[in-house]
Amino acid sequence: MNKSMLVGVVAGVGLATAGGVLGYQFLGPQGAEVTAEAEQDVATGAAAPATRTAAPARTTAAAAPAEECWDEEVQVTADPKDQHRIAGTAIGAVVGGAIGKDVGDRDITTAAGAAAGALIGRKVQERIQDNRADQRTTTTVERRCGPPGSAPR
Repeated sequence: MNKSMLVGVVAGVGLATAGGVLGYQFLGPQGAEVTAEAEQDVATGAAAPATRTAAPARTTAAAAPAEECWDEEVQVTADPKDQHRIAGTAIGAVVGGAIGKDVGDRDITTAAGAAAGALIGRKVQERIQDNRADQRTTTTVERRCGPPGSAPR
């Protein structure tokens, strides 16, 4: 037996084991029930398809449903992109500071203009965002479930 053949056999066994483990994880114990004939076919390398044992069918009497489901329209208003109104505050401060500097050549007028401009810019952006709230509203349909009789009529 040469080295490449040994590596191939080990790799094949490893892949087969990994496939079996993944199959058991995804299918669970009921999906992993394979007949003895299928195992023998796999062991001998025959190309016969694997068959699974069928789980016994469970029948129940016509009982009342445990829960009732319905579709409900839900309106969601998204938050504005600039929730803290930073853009309005910054632009207002720059414009207010420029106007304050033109009014007087002192630093106090520049600072007062910047503060007033920041406050005004923030309020303007707040008013604009409040007027556009209906543009940020979306309506979606969600599936709701509850006990029988709880669906809105």
